[in-house]
Order: sequence, then structure tokens, then C-alpha cells
Amino acid sequence: MNELKNKSWKVRFEVTFYGNDSKKGNFREIKEDSISFNENFDIKNKVPFDNPENVEINFLLWVDKLPIEELTKVPHDYYSNDVKYDEESIEVLEVIKLS
Repeated sequence: MNELKNKSWKVRFEVTFYGNDSKKGNFREIKEDSISFNENFDIKNKVPFDNPENVEINFLLWVDKLPIEELTKVPHDYYSNDVKYDEESIEVLEVIKLS
């Protein structure tokens, strides 16, 4: 059973930022990023890290409580008064077992 402990995974994901620019109108901006992810992350109600599907579930549970600025680089105008960002969506693109 020890072999299931501390498995690391690489989660590749994209964040879509939806916003409205006072000059250009509605838009969306997509940022792609990745993170090394394992069971040491503080995740409430996590499932075992034993397959890619469970890792994706754990990742989405974890990011649900995380400010977006801690997950990925925000757009350059994210804090601008002329641009309003309404929401973000996160999609997992790939989960790769590292160890």
C-alpha cells in the first residue's frame, strides 16, 4: 500500500477569463498553465490520488477555494478600472502521473 502514497501528478489546465472592456465590449482571455499536484495539498473531501480522474476531481476541489491570482498569472488589465472581469472558468486539459 505504500506505493500509493505521495504520488505526484502534473495537471495541465486552462483558465478562461470573461470580461467587459468599456471600449471594446465583451471578451474572453484564455491562459494555459500547469502545476505539480499531490495528496499533500489541503483539500477538503478529497478522493484517493490513484487515477487521473480522481486527481482532476481533487484539483477542481482545491482550486474552488483558491483566489485565481494564486493559480495562474492574471491578464495585464485584470485590475484596470476600464475593464471588468466577471468570472473565470477552469478546465483540466491533461493529467500526467509523475511518480
